[in-house]
Amino acid sequence: MRWFETEGAVLRYDIRHGTGPYLVLLHEMGGSIESWDRVLPHLSADQGVIRPEMRGMGQSQKISRTSSFAQIATDVAALLDHLGIDGPVILAGCAVGGAVALRFALDYPQRCLGVAPLDPALNVADGGHAAVLALADRMAAAGMGPMEPILLDRTYPERYRQRHPDHFAAVRGRWYANDPVSFAHFFRMLAASDLRDELGDLRCPVWYGSGQYDVLRPPEYVRDLAERTPGARVCDLDAGHHVADHAPQEVAQMLTELVSEVSAAHRC
Repeated sequence: MRWFETEGAVLRYDIRHGTGPYLVLLHEMGGSIESWDRVLPHLSADQGVIRPEMRGMGQSQKISRTSSFAQIATDVAALLDHLGIDGPVILAGCAVGGAVALRFALDYPQRCLGVAPLDPALNVADGGHAAVLALADRMAAAGMGPMEPILLDRTYPERYRQRHPDHFAAVRGRWYANDPVSFAHFFRMLAASDLRDELGDLRCPVWYGSGQYDVLRPPEYVRDLAERTPGARVCDLDAGHHVADHAPQEVAQMLTELVSEVSAAHRC
């Protein structure tokens, strides 16, 4: 794991050097680089992969004010510059990571060959803004403990805990290690965001991954996003909200096919 500095933040990242186009894998809110650990072994060994860690999350520098999808997308662009990767990349992201991936495609179209948003969180459900902001305040004041039944129990269903209990124990430990103030700022960022009306401006291939058992971003939510996105397709996955944890082989296959398709089109 490595760190680099950009716009006042020291951010952690990981890179697996290989052939391009590089895959950029963006974790969920409350996640980290390790959120993709179960997917990596199922990708081709020579596939180049970059895993950025968002400001405020994991072992990256914590935040004391609310950021934005655009800021985190800019951090991704800065990391590519830091690594000297000039060619366009393919981005995948889970939940808020999916929103950042789409924001990157909108803000840096020349650097993006394709996007795979997995149950992306582009906005707060209608009427839920006050509840999300109240949740953020409670998290900042009371810490992670009271949040487990509200958040982790809903995003990581029991059916997937039972399949891989040791892995879930690691996920839960990392989740509890989050800085609650930084985490709260992510909820405020989500409450201030809504990318849905911009999806029609996307010009690269977009393959949505939809977790069949996600109660936060259910299949009908993802399909609505796909209908707003030119030429988008939807891949149904046996997953809850933590898609990369719950369906790693299926996600890796989806990404491999996306890389193959957009690479062939780019060469033409």
